Amino acid sequence: MKIYKICIIGLGYVGLPLAHAFSSKYQVVGFDINTKRIEELNNGFDRTEELNETQVKEAISNGMKFSLDINDIKDCNVFIVTVPTPIDKNNRPDLTPLIKSSQTVGKVIKK
Repeated sequence: MKIYKICIIGLGYVGLPLAHAFSSKYQVVGFDINTKRIEELNNGFDRTEELNETQVKEAISNGMKFSLDINDIKDCNVFIVTVPTPIDKNNRPDLTPLIKSSQTVGKVIKK
């Protein structure tokens, strides 16, 4: 049986609840580039209120790790990117967060 270690990149209103949902069955690393966000989540606090304190602590007790260190995602074998794609005044999406997170995955992904 294949063991899945999932990396959720981007811990906003999509990524954090998704990471929480997966944490009860799989090894999960929640990855974000925002240092303050990672610190808050590791302390059980979600300022976006997508998860309450009990849910954040539940994910941690399930073994979920919140990190901004690329070394923590090197052994993941599933990557789910949930970063924002804000639009400009002409409704064109800014794909910079998607491109940068894809480059991060490209540094650690294996065949």
